[in-house]
Amino acid sequence: MAIKFGQIDSKELFTIPNLITYFRIICVPAFVALMAIGGVKNSFLLFYIALGVFFVAAGSDLIDGWIARKFNMQSGIGMALDPVADKLMHIAVLACLSLCTGLTPLGESIVDGVIYKTPWFVHYAFVILILAKELIQMCIALYVMKKGATVKANWLGKVSSFTISIGVILAFFHNYVQYADWGILAWGIVLSYAAAFAYLADVAKQVKKIKSGELKASSAESVKADDIAAVERRKSGATGGIFSEDGDVMAQTYVDNSQNDGAEE
Repeated sequence: MAIKFGQIDSKELFTIPNLITYFRIICVPAFVALMAIGGVKNSFLLFYIALGVFFVAAGSDLIDGWIARKFNMQSGIGMALDPVADKLMHIAVLACLSLCTGLTPLGESIVDGVIYKTPWFVHYAFVILILAKELIQMCIALYVMKKGATVKANWLGKVSSFTISIGVILAFFHNYVQYADWGILAWGIVLSYAAAFAYLADVAKQVKKIKSGELKASSAESVKADDIAAVERRKSGATGGIFSEDGDVMAQTYVDNSQNDGAEE
């Protein structure tokens, strides 16, 4: 019998989209190793090879999403791990762009060569702000999943993630863009905190309604069924109801207390 934890079903561990997500997670330590060695050895070659790893990871994110939607391979574990993989990469990239330049011979050579007046490609304050927000949000995400709430990114979160990604890419060329990367990163972080508060408010409402019996707790099966329905609705061109324009499920089905046997108290 499959082991279930909220929306996670162990039978879905080794689907193709989830395997690609695992690969993206493995890219994180590979990126960190390249950046660390590049910093210590003062090698811009390794520095930009690490950037290539980042692009490969970003590309795999697009591929696994397309496969999941195209072949109806959506899963609860994919829904949970996909944003975790993205967040781990974001944090790793920012930390490395900070520490592997500001505290290594690579950063010292940048200053000594008068290429730029600061060795910090990304200031450590950005890393601390993002890390604090992500750690809190991941802990709460695990809690709401156990309670059967729906853990889905809101549009503001997607915008903030995209903005931070642009800032991260520009940060690799910090010595040429005159702090434009820092400005974009700062704006992305502001948006990410706004998204986090909106996310927390939404899941708090869901947990409250699940406990009161107004809302049915999500399961691995219901999450997959909702995602499949969203894909079919998008293919048919239908809009409205509980679906947004891009086909994502934006609300759960309300049920009577007598039907809410799966809700956790």
